[in-house]
Amino acid sequence: MDFNIVTLEIADHLVHFNYYDQLITDANFADEQVKLRKKRDEHLTELFAGLNFYDKKSQLLSLTQLRALIIPKLADVKNKQIHELVEQLEKDTKKMKKLYKASVKK
Repeated sequence: MDFNIVTLEIADHLVHFNYYDQLITDANFADEQVKLRKKRDEHLTELFAGLNFYDKKSQLLSLTQLRALIIPKLADVKNKQIHELVEQLEKDTKKMKKLYKASVKK
């Protein structure tokens, strides 16, 4: 498994999730938004417990910084777990995108 490619996939899902999350401004969707954030955080914690992907301003770290955090952790994890995480992050991102689309249709 190429950890560089997997790291890019994970980072891509994190970026997309955060982008849609920031676009949702309608308070009517806040509860669902919080649930999705918690679920995503649970998925990340399974493999990356103790890692913080955000800076002090709650901004996602740069790709270089994410790479430095993610790759060493991937070496200790089974391929199946990595694959499952990528799939879960993809699903989480799709759900946040769907929530965003619902928020702009209102």
